[in-house]
Amino acid sequence: MAEYKDSMYLGLSKASTLDAELKRQSAYISLGLLALLFPFVPKWVIVLGVLLGVIVIVYIPKDSLIFRALASERDKEAGVLIGPLKFSFAILMLAILVVTLDFPVYVLAATIGVVAFGEGAAALVNLLVSRNRALFWSVTLLILGTLFGFIFGGWAMVNMGMGTASLDLMFFLAVIGTVTGALLYTIVDEENIAIPLGAGMTMWLFSSFSYPRVPGAAEIVIAVTFPLIIGMASYKLAAADLSGALAGVLSGLLMILFGGIGWFVLLLVFFFMGTIFTKYKYAYKLAVGAAQPKEGSRGYRNVFGNCLVPLVLVVAYGAIGDFKAPLLGEVDRAAFIIGYLGAMATATADTLASEIGSTYRGQPRMITTLKKVSAGTDGAVSVLGEAAALFGAAAIALVAIPMGVAGPDAAATIILTMLGGFVGTNVDSVLGATLQRKRLLTNEGVNFFATLAGGALSMALYLFVH
Repeated sequence: MAEYKDSMYLGLSKASTLDAELKRQSAYISLGLLALLFPFVPKWVIVLGVLLGVIVIVYIPKDSLIFRALASERDKEAGVLIGPLKFSFAILMLAILVVTLDFPVYVLAATIGVVAFGEGAAALVNLLVSRNRALFWSVTLLILGTLFGFIFGGWAMVNMGMGTASLDLMFFLAVIGTVTGALLYTIVDEENIAIPLGAGMTMWLFSSFSYPRVPGAAEIVIAVTFPLIIGMASYKLAAADLSGALAGVLSGLLMILFGGIGWFVLLLVFFFMGTIFTKYKYAYKLAVGAAQPKEGSRGYRNVFGNCLVPLVLVVAYGAIGDFKAPLLGEVDRAAFIIGYLGAMATATADTLASEIGSTYRGQPRMITTLKKVSAGTDGAVSVLGEAAALFGAAAIALVAIPMGVAGPDAAATIILTMLGGFVGTNVDSVLGATLQRKRLLTNEGVNFFATLAGGALSMALYLFVH
């Protein structure tokens, strides 16, 4: 009988929570519908309207029906609608950009669709799930955020006279904005203004590029589905936390859309080799203090520390194409491919050098002094680690050729990729021995500058010989 009462009370509590959340999110969504008016009013009216909304939220009576409908327990304790206030302030900042820097009105409308509608609907659906809530919420947000972002942004586009031909671009932007927003939700507080600002600014960035051809909706769905499945599997297998999985989804999506499936395969090579060799002799590495924390589960910092430079290069390849450089004149965009390979080779080589090299039974040496140090010391190198670095760089180079991610000369591609990866790995060691040991750089910062060095070296050598 006691168990029955407990389950009954639990059911009532869940129903009460669902009812309260339904009322709260319904109020948010109702206010968000005002974004549908954006295409029909002057830009300054949008700013004024959002500003008035911020003032109303600040001074809304605490005993009013609206306050009770919108307020969470945290809001009631603070006496102010913290979530709506932060969201409205973020939208106000974007609305000011609409007037001052020609921030697209359709992106502003899409931002409201992604955050207010997509997140609100995902929060309601998530209350019905008892297990794997974080993963289920993320997938739900990606679907619903994209849907509402596209509806609101597309509505603004069509009614601003941009025509239905622009809807493919809007769908692409909605996907990018939603994935960015979902990633930010895993990093900061759910009511942080960075979420709508990040989603909106990312969509603005990608709306500013000139595309030879915007991918269709079917291509985009395929491009996001494959990385999402890989990300979910990584999260379930504890190879990445939720932020790392979503960072991987964003990285994979951009690589597929701006480069192609071959570019994404190279990202998978880096990820899978890193995961396998992180687990390799993990107990021994843990015993000597050289193991990755959290059993090697990687977060967004690790993903972007290693992949930000390759991401910039693949977007440049797809969005910029051939370019003119001082003293060089017209440059073939294949230079971006070689730079990308050098950066990815560095990330892979450095990971393998650390994970395999730390199992070296002898004493490694500090790269700057050649003095013997203990395993796991920042800046320590060994013969085994250097060999592992060459192996990792070679793996990227050799997979790149059949994947079609190569310059005009396959042999030159392999050499430049391996050289960039090997040098970049040793740059990582030098930075680890100097700036990281002095705490002027984090491990992720070291990874970023190492991949930058490896990619820049490969790219520079390619431009020199061509």
